[in-house]
Amino acid sequence: MDLKRLKALPPEEQAKLYERLGKVRHAGKQAGYSAMYGAQPKTIAHSAKINIDVATKLHTAYWKLNWSIPATCEALVTKKCSGQLWQWNPVSEMWYSLRHMKDQWSTLNQGTGVWCFDVWVRNLRSLGMPIIGQMHDEVCAPVKLGNRKFVTKAIRKAMTLTNEELKLNRELDCSLDFGSSYAQIH
Repeated sequence: MDLKRLKALPPEEQAKLYERLGKVRHAGKQAGYSAMYGAQPKTIAHSAKINIDVATKLHTAYWKLNWSIPATCEALVTKKCSGQLWQWNPVSEMWYSLRHMKDQWSTLNQGTGVWCFDVWVRNLRSLGMPIIGQMHDEVCAPVKLGNRKFVTKAIRKAMTLTNEELKLNRELDCSLDFGSSYAQIH
């Protein structure tokens, strides 16, 4: 169902559909996170509160779609130093502490995301953006009325600089929201 048809439904039907989709989404997220850390269908069924047949299908579909995760992890460089396991991140060019081998993908994924975001924030600041808040993958900056064009241009320029510096196989981008409170921009 497309968004236009969804919005045309009466509010009570929309609520029922959102509730059903919420349950499916919850099961899918649980299966994805669990499978990434090595869980088998029985554990997925338990954690997602679904039957074993559905859990098996989700597990199979997850690994069919995400075959590159184990392939990527096998190619990662790790080392032990004084009994501690470390993993090299080829994007940030830093070593990350690795508690368990099953955490390789998460460590690579999250470490790379943080590095890309931090490079972008550095580029924003170098362009004169006065950042007053940073939460996870968001920044907040005060913008005087009438200054949206400057801010939009600086954000886009910082993203261009970030993409040029990182040379990833996919360009990074971001969305912009303006408002007078955090609730309006989050």
